[in-house]
Amino acid sequence: MDIKLISFIETYLFSLSAEWLSIGTFAVSSLLLLLFLRVGGACGVFCFINLAYIASNIQVLHVAKFSFLNEPVALGTVLFAMTYLATDMLTEHYGPQKARTAVALSFLTQIGFSFLMLITLAHPPLQDHAGNVDLYKSMSLVFTPSLRILVASLISYYLSQLLDIAVFQKIATLTHKKWLWLRTIVSTSLSALADNIIFSTLAWVVLSPTPVGIRTLFITYILGAYMARLFVSVASVPVMYLSYTFLPKENH
Repeated sequence: MDIKLISFIETYLFSLSAEWLSIGTFAVSSLLLLLFLRVGGACGVFCFINLAYIASNIQVLHVAKFSFLNEPVALGTVLFAMTYLATDMLTEHYGPQKARTAVALSFLTQIGFSFLMLITLAHPPLQDHAGNVDLYKSMSLVFTPSLRILVASLISYYLSQLLDIAVFQKIATLTHKKWLWLRTIVSTSLSALADNIIFSTLAWVVLSPTPVGIRTLFITYILGAYMARLFVSVASVPVMYLSYTFLPKENH
């Protein structure tokens, strides 16, 4: 029964368009973030940020075709954008220092994860075990860290997250913590643009042995991803308001 259910879910998901899958990713990610907040408070949001950051850096290796764009777009954008909503939640409910701590921890987590997987892959595959070599090759393709991607990701992530926290807190101060929707949209939109430009320029032009053209850089890696992140920025507003309902009881 379990196998049939999983097979049904896979068949259904494969029938969906890239747009609907992105909406589904946002819905599931939002629910997870709120549940992490409810169960663990600030610590729970820390855990979600680490989960989303690592998973999105794996997703970015895959591209998909969206109906409204001529060029394919790298995945991982929606889930990665949720880390900015998470830091906004920390800033809103626990203060900017907690949010900066979460960014630093996720920064170290990604570095630690990359090194641990590198050590794992240093063990050679056992030739006499069926399927072990193929599994090793698959793991190598996914988990062997690309230095340029890792460096570009870490730099853009850290700088843009600090920008997000600073803008969110500044707007909160100027508006006396009114207009939650405004600081949510503005902070995530500006930080998303900064992250896209820094990461794409470093990963696909500056550090790349085969730099992509300006058109591909702009459409595939900056514009396409930024449109998805603008959608996440606007759609994040009701999730941010819901976060007050999902706060642990001791925070109310």
